[in-house]
Amino acid sequence: MSQDLNGMGRFHLQNDSYGIAAFYFHRAIRQQPSTGSAWNGLVLSLGLMRREADTQTVLARFALSPQLPFDKQLVPSAFMMYRNHPQAMAAWARAMAGRSNVSAEERQGFTAMAEDIDEQYGKLVAERGEEALKREGMMTLEELAARVTELDLIMQGQADALVARAEQWLKDESTALTAIRMLSLLPEPRSERLLRRTCRDESLPGKMRTHALLALRWMGVREKVRLHKLGESFVVDLSDPKPELTISVPSAYKPALDRMHLWIAKEQGMVTHEEYESFASTEELELPQPLAEKVKAADLPGHLQEVVHTVIRSAYDEYYPVVPFIREYRSWGNAFLIIMKEYVEGNGMKWTYGELEQDDTAALHRNWLLSAVSDFQQ
Repeated sequence: MSQDLNGMGRFHLQNDSYGIAAFYFHRAIRQQPSTGSAWNGLVLSLGLMRREADTQTVLARFALSPQLPFDKQLVPSAFMMYRNHPQAMAAWARAMAGRSNVSAEERQGFTAMAEDIDEQYGKLVAERGEEALKREGMMTLEELAARVTELDLIMQGQADALVARAEQWLKDESTALTAIRMLSLLPEPRSERLLRRTCRDESLPGKMRTHALLALRWMGVREKVRLHKLGESFVVDLSDPKPELTISVPSAYKPALDRMHLWIAKEQGMVTHEEYESFASTEELELPQPLAEKVKAADLPGHLQEVVHTVIRSAYDEYYPVVPFIREYRSWGNAFLIIMKEYVEGNGMKWTYGELEQDDTAALHRNWLLSAVSDFQQ
């Protein structure tokens, strides 16, 4: 039975139905906790839905189950999920070092990593105190593993209570998004009915209606869904949604983001002005490999990239499906740079990358992107 559940999870994962995939993987683990591939699938499904807290909990439970084999594919997820939880990261690394199928080199690497993290955490404790670090949200592996997830409640037979709670939460803008994300994990007609209704609820922000649409796709719905936006009614075919429906930055923006990175590389001396112009002034989709390698060497802080990504996703979610057709990539790249510069200077920092290009079209793009962000400087 467990293998059937695991197979169902894999089937839905391959079809981008991450919510129902997580549901089946979780059931497979409850029925047979030693099914390593189900743990792998559950972490992947939750990660693709950007359910960070749930992913942290599942990774912690995996580490605290010594009978499970080491899974190299989970290492990047652990690094990302525990970046603000050094105690948990050290314990996770130490647990992997103890797995029976880990190589001698891997064991040595995990052990050294755990010791290094412990040392750095000890310095933090000495500087600021352990209680202060806990108040900031740092948790141990055991604390993360003990958290109760929505999938736990579903498996405990509390689906009726969760649906009733979601129905109430959907009436309040402050809790609606939590309800939407919860319903995506519960593949049953009541969840679908509530999410379809939410797609038409113009009392909620546009981005929440888009997330309801995405939740339906994660539940495995591949039919047409009516979406109300901007005073109009649209029909979106979830078997092949157009424009792209995603929780990540839509792929249409990648060429513009490449030009943003290329400009930064130019300002840092990684590429010449001529090299920059040779690509930025075209509508080519992919950076040539030599330029791509130079761009990788440029230093653009991750948090600034995330600011741009967050702004893109916010505007896209708010106005979907009425979103711009992305062309004239240079101007869009310039718009991202304007936003980045405004964020840096608005937070009292110094912009060190030089003067931006004068681009009136970029200013218009900037205005559209920020029209959906109320707390840009936050």
